[in-house]
Amino acid sequence: MRLPKIQAYLQENNLDGWLLYSFQSSNPLALSMAGLPSGGSRRWFLWLPAQGQPQWLIHAIESNNFANVAPEMQGLKHRYTSWKDLYAKLGQIVHTSSGRAPRILAEYSPDNAIPYISRMDAGMKEMIEESTGAEILSSADLAQLTLAVLSPEQMAGHREVANHCLAIKEAAFDLVAQRLRDQQPVNEYEVQQFIMERFAAVGLETDHPPIVAVNRFAADPHYAPSASSHNPIQVGDTLLIDLWSRFGRHPEDCFADETWTAFCGSVTPPKVKQIFDIVAQARDAAVSFIQSRLDARQPVYGYEVDDACRAVIEQAGYGDAFFHRTGHSLGWMGHFIGVNLDNLETQDRRQLIPGVMFTIEPGIYLPDFNFDDSPTPKGLGIRSEINCFMHEDHVEVTTLPIQTEVRALLA
Repeated sequence: MRLPKIQAYLQENNLDGWLLYSFQSSNPLALSMAGLPSGGSRRWFLWLPAQGQPQWLIHAIESNNFANVAPEMQGLKHRYTSWKDLYAKLGQIVHTSSGRAPRILAEYSPDNAIPYISRMDAGMKEMIEESTGAEILSSADLAQLTLAVLSPEQMAGHREVANHCLAIKEAAFDLVAQRLRDQQPVNEYEVQQFIMERFAAVGLETDHPPIVAVNRFAADPHYAPSASSHNPIQVGDTLLIDLWSRFGRHPEDCFADETWTAFCGSVTPPKVKQIFDIVAQARDAAVSFIQSRLDARQPVYGYEVDDACRAVIEQAGYGDAFFHRTGHSLGWMGHFIGVNLDNLETQDRRQLIPGVMFTIEPGIYLPDFNFDDSPTPKGLGIRSEINCFMHEDHVEVTTLPIQTEVRALLA
């Protein structure tokens, strides 16, 4: 039950309520809290007060869209027709009995520091402030507490998906190895589609086909092959596979998200091993940093973990080649609404609390790197991605075994 947790948080922090707003399904947090698959075509609001029952403000023509909201979110339903009506009724709903300005939470992030939370546009924020007189604060911490803390059932599903992904990754590498041994052609797109077929066979779904990339194409972290644009996989290439999926049995089934790198030859070149070792050390430093804070019974924040991981790669001289955050929140969206390990792209100062899941995925991307002393550098991109779950006293890596070396596929 989410409502008691929400109201306890609001009371503990001297807040009057949480105002959830969405327009044409623009706010997945609001949809999840309401228990709705979609939000219709008009603006709607769900007011969760620190005390009392939820209150809705919906357009008069869309009452039917809100007939089957989550049971605990059933409450008073107010209807509006005109914009003037909307302003007036919003002011009546969002108020305090003391006469002071209400202090409320909404999907707003100062300076857009956490884009996953910033679902309210500036104009709507202005309208709410004008019509209610409210002081609007960010819902980031409460959203994480109520939506990003995963249930045992969600984590059981995640672990099952993680095991499937690991097995499918191994099958994909084996496919490449067999084709190369038999001197038969194989390419990135073919391997990508092999993975997609394996996903379907075990009932997994994904929001985007996996990344399968060789050499310098793996140095583009979001490269993905397509039917019209892909590269052959040949002896002497490095091969990165990044695959993520979830079961589609329930809207809030959770993803697993993993990245591994292999070498398409009999012996992994020393330069490839060297770069992978730096990435692995950075990955492991992030896990160790989190655990050390927990051992000391100290809070740990997303931006700090990014700093600890990034420092390893910077000290090795490759700081400029690691140009994305260390990790992202993971849940029923691949890039979820909980804390990110980020002090680069954004500054996520939320705490890693028990029950949240996230990736740790440092990388080094060198499009002009020469790892085999060939006349023309092939380029290299290496990323190692694991998934982690926060317990009260320890951080759990849920995607075991962890990669410790770059497998030589033809060994």
